[in-house]
Amino acid sequence: MSLPFLNTAPGYDEELRNSVFFERGLHATSICGAVGAAVAVAMLQGRTRRGSPPPPASRPAWAPGLLEANRTGGTVKRVHCGWAAHCGVAAADLARHGLTGPPTVLEGRFGFLQASCGDRAHPDAVVRGQGTDWELPRVVFKPYPCNHFTHAGVDAALRLRAQGLAPADVTAIELGVAKPVLRTIAEPPEAKARPASGYHAAFSGPYTVAAALLGGGLGVSHEDFTDAPPVTRRLALAALVRCVEDERCSTSFPHDFPAVLRVTTRTGEELEACVEVNRGGPGNPLSDEELARKFHDNAVRSLPEERAAELAARTLALPDAQSVEDLTALLTSAGER
Repeated sequence: MSLPFLNTAPGYDEELRNSVFFERGLHATSICGAVGAAVAVAMLQGRTRRGSPPPPASRPAWAPGLLEANRTGGTVKRVHCGWAAHCGVAAADLARHGLTGPPTVLEGRFGFLQASCGDRAHPDAVVRGQGTDWELPRVVFKPYPCNHFTHAGVDAALRLRAQGLAPADVTAIELGVAKPVLRTIAEPPEAKARPASGYHAAFSGPYTVAAALLGGGLGVSHEDFTDAPPVTRRLALAALVRCVEDERCSTSFPHDFPAVLRVTTRTGEELEACVEVNRGGPGNPLSDEELARKFHDNAVRSLPEERAAELAARTLALPDAQSVEDLTALLTSAGER
């Protein structure tokens, strides 16, 4: 899941038009997730009260989500979300055993926001609209196992493929995105055209467009991002992709992550697909069937087919369920075969 940077976020900077966490090389999902997880666990344990600080160990030092792997490789980012959850549980347990922390852990001079964002932090955004404004409806469910900045390009490629575009007919591709996105999915061009690993491929605009044109999963799948040698056809297509700034995309970034894909065919025909809102968010949501398929494709890597199907069915049925006990019991035993 992902939540696009909003101008209401405590770490969003209007001048940068980006997350300050990201600009400083920090993965907000990891370090903010540890704080959120700690509070959530404490709530489930019935140990929170109005005005009380979060469990003290929910500190960025416990969840160092550095983004250098985005640039030079490494698979560590794959555990950022899980590590944040682990930190939250550990923090709540430590608090339960008496460990205390400062009441100004979030907004203090040496607190979380100041340490992470400096004078660009907006502590008031943490509590603005509390109890009335809910972020959950704005959460984006990522349909593809790759960097979110690549998703609109994937959507555009899938749209052209659905209209009859054959990969063999492609002679040139131009992927237009917001300017800040280029450094993540387009630079350096040579490395993005020939990713060194499956992890590098997940951050490549050219590679993900090529993978989408050739198909798999909901558009691209985990099998497209292994460390096995890439399919020759995929690399040949990726080599045809040129990434450029598109002013329309830059205007709406970072509230949306749009893309424009322009394709030239062997007959000289020029095709274009513009995706203003990529799949998975409130403006272009996944269906229940698509969410279930994404869950299934992930779950069967560790669970029997029938257990994965039952988990999906019971989760989708939660709005009409009398309790969550059946689901939690199934989750507790999910690792049993």
